[in-house]
Amino acid sequence: MKKSRLEIIVILLAFACLYGFLIKTIPWHLVFSNTMVSGGDTGSHNYVAWYSHEIFPKLKWWSPDWYAGFPFLYFYPPLLYYLNDILSFIIPFNVAFKIITLLGTLLLPLAVYLCLHLLDFQFPIPSLGAVLSLGYLFLEKFSIYGGNIPSTLAGEFSYSFGFALFFIFIGLLFRDLKKKDLSFITIIILSLMVLVHPFSVIAAILVGGLMFLGAIISSTFALLSVNSERKKVLSEARVLIAKEAKKTFWLLIKIFGLAFSLTAFWSLPFIALLGYASKMSWTKVINLEEIFPSSLIIFELLAGISLIYALIRRERRIFLLVYIMIASFIPFLLLNHSSIWNTRFLPFILMTSLMLAAYGLGSWFKDLGTLLARRKPNKELRQSLIASFLVILFSLYFLIIYLPATITYIPFWLKWNYEGFEKKTSWSEIEQLFVYLKTLPQGRIMWEYRGEYDKFGTPRILENLPIWTDHSTFEGLLIESSISGYFHFINQAETTKTPTAAIAGMQYPSFNFENGVKHLQLFGAQYFLAFTPEIKQLADQYLVKLKNINEFNVYQVPHSELVSLIPQIELKSKNKKWLDESINWYKEMDFSKFLVFYQNKIEFEEIRTLASLRTFFLAPLEITNSLKSNFQSEGTIIIKEIKKDSLTFETENLYQPHLVKITYFPGWKVIGGKGPYLISPSFMMVIPIQREVTLQFGYNLWDKIGMIMFLVGLIIVILITRKPSRFLSNLKQKFLIPQD
Repeated sequence: MKKSRLEIIVILLAFACLYGFLIKTIPWHLVFSNTMVSGGDTGSHNYVAWYSHEIFPKLKWWSPDWYAGFPFLYFYPPLLYYLNDILSFIIPFNVAFKIITLLGTLLLPLAVYLCLHLLDFQFPIPSLGAVLSLGYLFLEKFSIYGGNIPSTLAGEFSYSFGFALFFIFIGLLFRDLKKKDLSFITIIILSLMVLVHPFSVIAAILVGGLMFLGAIISSTFALLSVNSERKKVLSEARVLIAKEAKKTFWLLIKIFGLAFSLTAFWSLPFIALLGYASKMSWTKVINLEEIFPSSLIIFELLAGISLIYALIRRERRIFLLVYIMIASFIPFLLLNHSSIWNTRFLPFILMTSLMLAAYGLGSWFKDLGTLLARRKPNKELRQSLIASFLVILFSLYFLIIYLPATITYIPFWLKWNYEGFEKKTSWSEIEQLFVYLKTLPQGRIMWEYRGEYDKFGTPRILENLPIWTDHSTFEGLLIESSISGYFHFINQAETTKTPTAAIAGMQYPSFNFENGVKHLQLFGAQYFLAFTPEIKQLADQYLVKLKNINEFNVYQVPHSELVSLIPQIELKSKNKKWLDESINWYKEMDFSKFLVFYQNKIEFEEIRTLASLRTFFLAPLEITNSLKSNFQSEGTIIIKEIKKDSLTFETENLYQPHLVKITYFPGWKVIGGKGPYLISPSFMMVIPIQREVTLQFGYNLWDKIGMIMFLVGLIIVILITRKPSRFLSNLKQKFLIPQD
């Protein structure tokens, strides 16, 4: 049997074993059941998938359903949801979404194999890397950082898919830099990463930078080793090094630049509009038990030995894995009090450790085969047979004995998630609540947060209220997607004994139900759901009880309008501290005067001019920047129509500032009035010039520029890269056709 055929058989056997183990672990009968996936944040992702389907074929838009409205999928990559939309035209929506959540898990072993193969590591190293990737997939030490199955089940399935794509991209990037050639597939994979999850892109940029530095250092040593004593040689070496560095630099610029251009329809607005996103302030976490988990520590030890072994052998390819380690350790060790949590880079460190261990094992298996086959006929065949036997033996041991012994709660969590909400014993209880809420007039629903809701499938189940009741709520995922998130979690802290305090680094007020009700009225909340006896007792005092349904009480929030008149405004420039000012204003509870944050002098003068038409100066504007409406309401404000992306109201109070309790974001336009203007806490102020006023959401300037950049980038990529069919042909030649 030819050597290459034997390798192919071993590779196929290794993949059959590892995917057999993986597929057997996943409860496919539950995955293919038409129920809504539950569990952790995953259960709340149902809304994101559902609303993405509602706005299809739009990739992103406006949603009124969380945080008093938020720019939907502007600050969270949309690709997997869009893929789910397409897949749901073929199979049931719920089943499609369950499959989408598993894509990263299923792709990772293949991605690791391709990465090691493209990095020129020889058989059996890539196969062993694929097998060992299951060690990370089934790691139970943490369930939020990303990449492993517990993190995927907790809702990090986009991270998991981006994590797998990262390793494919690194292999392709190395190949392109080696050939000094730009390939279509490399740009496409990086573009997919941008549209899937940002952390894999950050890691890729850091690795690319290290590859550039590595190329310079490598060229320097290679060229200077020729003859370092002659000045002429040194001069020529410097020129060649500069040329080499220049080629590498511009190739990296082309790859990353074109990927940015291809995704500019999403990535450009994402970057340009980050000022309208909530910011976390994560405290650095470095836990040795997570860096060296008991189930992986033996392989991390092997990784260290393998690195020393590679350095002794002067194995330059090993530095490519070292680049990934360094690129991951830099943010992991340095990030603190940042909007990016340092722990999110730990998965790259652990997975690369397993790849280093695979290098060592594969090298030693081949060395052992060489030693045992020495001085015997058919030496190469015997060497290959011994190494192949050791690979299969190790794979079987790892998958049948070692790995199962480290798994405890994953099978239960898989069942819990994929059986769905509808199979929970308490489903009928909460379904009755949904049925009643759907009968109520349109209005936003605030609810008491409790961990006990997990019995329904996840503590976050009520974030899916828009799906089941056609009512908006306030709590949701994608916390960074709305500047109103800061204020919602203040409201929650005041009305719930067990608040989530989801925005890391923020100072929250203590529980105060009376203040909470005032804030809910300001936020336009029409309904409140109470669960515990203490909150029910307080709600009975401040709210209007509508109905008791099992463990829930449903209340109406009085005096809570979606559009209201503003008694007094103070003009302030929108600078870097505007949000802090607004949060302080909100906590102080004095709503007799609102803060209007003007973007520029044009807005400032526009508001002054409109104010003069109504003559409502409290004092000279140039001194106090303060305006007061000296009025008695001439008539009520009537909400005529509410849609997902628009609001129409009628008012007789012309030129009077109106507070529209929808989150401010570029793209909103006003018909029949002036504005919208950013006003505290995070809403829109409109000054009507006609009785009927309509606010309509649309794409903003950055969206339009991004779309133009995408079209230009697409044309450039088509013109300067090879055809993707050539890549597929090369892939077939490398992986499927045996070589003598």
